[in-house]
This record gives sequence, C-alpha cells and structure tokens, in this order.
Amino acid sequence: MLAKRDEGTLRAWRAEAVHRIEADYNRSADTHLIRVDLPRYPGITLYLKDESSHPTGSLKHRLARSLFLYALCNGWIGPDTCVIESSSGSTAVSEAYFAKMLGLRFIAVVPAST
Repeated sequence: MLAKRDEGTLRAWRAEAVHRIEADYNRSADTHLIRVDLPRYPGITLYLKDESSHPTGSLKHRLARSLFLYALCNGWIGPDTCVIESSSGSTAVSEAYFAKMLGLRFIAVVPAST
C-alpha cells in the first residue's frame, strides 16, 4: 500500500506524524509523582505515579507512543496503514489515541470480558 504514494509524499507524511507524536511527548512527558508520607514507618517514603496526566489516562500511554515512533521511523506505518492491536484494553486505548492523531484506521481485538 505504501507504494501507491511517491517517496517524497511518504517522507513528508512521516515527518509530520513524528512531529505530532513529539508534541504529545512535550505535553505529557513527565509522570507526576505523589509523595505519601508513612508516619508509622520512619525512613520510608512512598511515591505513587499519577498517570492521569496523559491524555488517555492509560498506564500504557508512553509505551504506545514509543511503539508508534518506532514503527514510523522504520517505515512500518504509513498514511494508508490500518493498525491492529490485540490487547486486554489499556494499550489499545493509547494506541487508538495515536492512530486517531495520525488519521489512521485502528482495530482493537480485546477479550469479550474487557
């Protein structure tokens, strides 16, 4: 399917796709840590990761972003690609977000219990 477009068009599409994903990284790069004091356990500090700062709220947001960047940089994703993910749910949520961001079709295959 990628052969239907000329190489210059594909290169421009990929550059724009990488730019969009990098912009997402700049918005939600840090996972905030919430300090929880444990008075009954002196010398021990507990930190919780606040993943809600990601647009998808998913623990797998950074993983999905990395997968999309890797696939883009290796030429595995193009403007006509349909991304298919087999998932229990959280990875698929984030991958759907990135697929939509890039204007790609996305299909999630999840267990009926999800």
